[in-house]
Amino acid sequence: MKHVVVFAHPRSGSFIRQAVGAYVDELEQCGHAVTVRDLYAMGFNPVLSEEELAGTGPVPEDIQREQDLITASQAVSFVFPIWWAGMPAMLKGYVDRVFSYGFAWEMRGEEVEGKLHGRKGLIVTSSGAPMAFLEATGERQAFTVTQDVAIMGLCGIRVVEHLHFDDLGPHTTPAQVDDDIRRIRASVRNHF
Repeated sequence: MKHVVVFAHPRSGSFIRQAVGAYVDELEQCGHAVTVRDLYAMGFNPVLSEEELAGTGPVPEDIQREQDLITASQAVSFVFPIWWAGMPAMLKGYVDRVFSYGFAWEMRGEEVEGKLHGRKGLIVTSSGAPMAFLEATGERQAFTVTQDVAIMGLCGIRVVEHLHFDDLGPHTTPAQVDDDIRRIRASVRNHF
C-alpha cells in the first residue's frame, strides 16, 4: 500500500517528530511504501494565492507534485501538534493549497462530492493540555470534527483512527512517551 504522511512541526526534538518516526517505521516494517512530506523541512509555501483560489491559470508545480503523490496513494495521514485548537498554519496552508476545489472536492448541485474516495486516512495529534480539559471545553470535539469530518471526510478519505496524545510537556516521562509510541505502532498494525 502507498502512503503519504504529511508532517508539520518545526522542532527537531518534539514528541510529534518521534511519533512520525515511529509511524513511518512501523508502516515500512509492514511492507508499505511511504512518502513523508515534512512541510517545514521542505520549506513548503502555505500561502494560497488569489489565482489559486480563483482556479485561474495552471496548477503551481509544487502543488501538482503533492496532488500527484496523493492521487497515487491508498492512504493519507496527517501528523501534527494541536495549536490554538487547530493545526499549525503550515499544515492549514497545505490543506488550503493541495486539497483544492476540483482536485479533492467539488460541488454537485447542492451536495459536496469528495474526489479522494477509496483512501484511508489516519490522524496523529498531540497537545500539552490534558484530555479532561479538552473534553470539558469542547476543544477535542472541535478539532476532531474539523480534521476528521470537514477536511478528510469531505474529500472522501475514510478516517480509520484519530490518535491524540495529551498532557505532553516538561513533566512527560520516558515511560509515557514509550506507551504513546506503542499505541502508534499498534494502530498501524491494526489498520494497515
